[in-house]
Amino acid sequence: MTVSPIVTGPASHVRPPGRHAPTLRTQAALVRWGTIAVAVLVWEVVTRTVLADDPYLAPPSAVLTTGLSQVLQPDALGELWNTTARFLVSFAVVAALGIPLGIVLGRISRAFYEGSRDVVTILYATPLVPFYPLLVLWVGLGAPSEIAFGVLHGIVPVVLIVMTASHGVRSDLLEAAHTMGASRMERLAAVVVPASLGEIVGALKIGASLTMLGVLLAELMISIDGVGSFIARQIVNHQAERLDAMILVVCVGVVAVNSLLSAVERRVSHDGGR
Repeated sequence: MTVSPIVTGPASHVRPPGRHAPTLRTQAALVRWGTIAVAVLVWEVVTRTVLADDPYLAPPSAVLTTGLSQVLQPDALGELWNTTARFLVSFAVVAALGIPLGIVLGRISRAFYEGSRDVVTILYATPLVPFYPLLVLWVGLGAPSEIAFGVLHGIVPVVLIVMTASHGVRSDLLEAAHTMGASRMERLAAVVVPASLGEIVGALKIGASLTMLGVLLAELMISIDGVGSFIARQIVNHQAERLDAMILVVCVGVVAVNSLLSAVERRVSHDGGR
């Protein structure tokens, strides 16, 4: 006698792994863009009614038409390029110095890691704006001091995150590499860096945003060119459309850089999880 297998439920109820992933991504995108749409709508209504006479806040419709067309003129584009160049130089310095410094501080010894982590954490919590006049005295007014201020803002969180990630690399991986004859530098390059790569890219995301913040703050305080100087002039002249349009362009640029680094972070994390 042949015994038929017992079927506990219809086959249609069995879903392959990852079946819900596209739906979740779609829902997340709807929430994201829906929130932005609602915020823009509220902004438009408020600036057309309650804050209609505000000299520093223009309706989004005016920002996207009058303001954006003025920001895309050669003089404003020149200011954008000055700030972009300073940001790129600052961010390159942050990445070139912050990543290796964080790895070294995280791997020298446990005692050195614990002590240096407290120092870096205090530096991260310290407001840097009062130190900008000293930077101007040390390196001069203009691009050098603005680049240095951007580096100061961005490098501390990168060092802190990278040193924490490198210190947390599994000891059995390092012991296996040591057993196979790898030197200390080889273990750092072949084990510590790949194991910490996701956190390193995440640190660069935070560092990029704070580096841009430092450059803009420096330009707002003491500068004759750049986006910060442009914004300061629009505030004095009550040019709300140009002011808000320039802020919008900067935000779009920051989001673009963050999205690029997020894509790299997802790719690195996916490859590392194989």
